[in-house]
Amino acid sequence: MACTQLHALKMMPGMTAEEYMANFEMLAGRTSFNEAALEDAYVQGLPQSILLKVYSQTSLLSGMDNWKAVVCNLDHLQRGYAELKQSIQPSQVPFP
Repeated sequence: MACTQLHALKMMPGMTAEEYMANFEMLAGRTSFNEAALEDAYVQGLPQSILLKVYSQTSLLSGMDNWKAVVCNLDHLQRGYAELKQSIQPSQVPFP
């Protein structure tokens, strides 16, 4: 059951990287997956926007710890950028 749930787990819009990792780790602990299978399942659940940024780097990631760190950083950057963009919308800037 946990194996099926782990393969079905996706980082949905509005979900933080930390929430996704917590759900992933909870389910991963109930499986007998090896490190390679866990890494594959983790990557399969990531949104395309994050995967594109990861795969556009000069060197590809290996190992769960590296994936988690980079995904968390990218998620924070993406959310920070969205908040900044929201806070400086042209409609909020007064013109003389």
